[in-house]
Amino acid sequence: MQQAIIVGGGISGLSAAYFLEKYAVEAGLDISIHLMESRARLGGVIVSERLDGFLLEGGPDSFLTQKKAAIELCRELGLEDQLIPSNDDRRKTYILQAGQLKEIPDGLMLMVPTKVWPVFRSNLFSLSGKMRLAATPFFHPPRGEEDVSVADYISQRLGRQTLERLAEPLLSAVYGSDVNSLSAHAILQRFVEMEEKYGSLWKGVRQAQRSPAQSGNAAQGQRKQGGGLFVSLREGVGQLTSTLEKRLVRTQVATSRAIQAICPTSDGKGYRVQWRGGEANASALILATPAHTSGRLLAAMDPELEKKLGEIPYHSTMTVSLGFEEASFGRKLDGFGFVVARSEGRRLVACTWVSTKFPFRCPPGYLLLRCFLGGARDPSITQESDNWILKTVLRELQEIMGVRAEPTFSRIHRWEGAMPQYSVGHPGRIQEIGRLLASKPGLFLTGNAYRGIGIPDCVESASLTAAAAIRYLQSLQ
Repeated sequence: MQQAIIVGGGISGLSAAYFLEKYAVEAGLDISIHLMESRARLGGVIVSERLDGFLLEGGPDSFLTQKKAAIELCRELGLEDQLIPSNDDRRKTYILQAGQLKEIPDGLMLMVPTKVWPVFRSNLFSLSGKMRLAATPFFHPPRGEEDVSVADYISQRLGRQTLERLAEPLLSAVYGSDVNSLSAHAILQRFVEMEEKYGSLWKGVRQAQRSPAQSGNAAQGQRKQGGGLFVSLREGVGQLTSTLEKRLVRTQVATSRAIQAICPTSDGKGYRVQWRGGEANASALILATPAHTSGRLLAAMDPELEKKLGEIPYHSTMTVSLGFEEASFGRKLDGFGFVVARSEGRRLVACTWVSTKFPFRCPPGYLLLRCFLGGARDPSITQESDNWILKTVLRELQEIMGVRAEPTFSRIHRWEGAMPQYSVGHPGRIQEIGRLLASKPGLFLTGNAYRGIGIPDCVESASLTAAAAIRYLQSLQ
């Protein structure tokens, strides 16, 4: 019987195992599947916890509804009735700029205006910044240019104020990255494609506005009917990974198993996976680990592949969840939260007002906030003590929001080297990794380091990888 091994038990590895089982049955292929995870638990950065009636998320708390792979997987797993949309009738997002929380204007597609008057009414931009945005249709940067940074891409097309006051804080909150090093072709791929198709970014956005069904992306401030921009699960995102684990019927799962080395089998037709006290051979091997971990495991077999994988940088991040009594909080949470412009010099990168964003997250009479720190702006902050982190977060919340109440609890989750960075040249780097993999039949890579960091991206990548692995195993028969 042919054997497939998956290394890594986060959302990518669990999804790969699920799809391997599914596609093997559909293909009539009898295979043995093993999933190996170095930690004592599965789920990776997805952690959902109950604490004193609060539902806490240590990692991602939701996924975009516009990318369908995760929602479709939830439906396959029988979780459709557990999907909870965000409260989009209360969706407002603020940016801390010049010491004030300023609402992001309505009618933005990420950071490109689709409506003129909301931008001109906004206090987020100065008059010169608004005029520069209004002049967007008259700017025609060179087409077909090589990959550039997000900072260069946005400032050339929409001006420095749009970059500094809107794009940078939003993208830093999502990617934990420095916009001066982020790849425009990887992060803003859809905008790049719009320019290529329609001749300018402005024309592309206007066309997407006319054809929202084809655009696949709603404007930032637009209120959608019949669902939210984000979706989660009633028991948290961890409900997805725990259900995946339970649904694996043909996969042998081993936790606390750190893989030490990978090498070709003696006959050259597979791979030997070694760990302390054991080893196993695989005809198909899927690495669902961080890129640098995959590179280290493959170092002896292919130093060039290790080098390319090591070129994908990672940053560390942390989340701080805080519960408050509503009566003592002293402020109405009118929106989903805020992000912080780099120019503010804060340790906070963003704060989500969880009890507004989603229902069923805290008991009646209480509020739940989740703060984000670290990333490219503050890479060493994860080394600080819990006490120092908590004091810093509470001080900045007081200065930003006027919050003087003491939290009823706090919970800190640290993620060391867990956030991949799509730096300039990332698409070319991924192509080169693909070229090197082509010479190693039966070896596959999946995860958030390659073509998308969100949960739907990971699920889609795992599905495609599993399908490719099944096709390869079929070719061996």
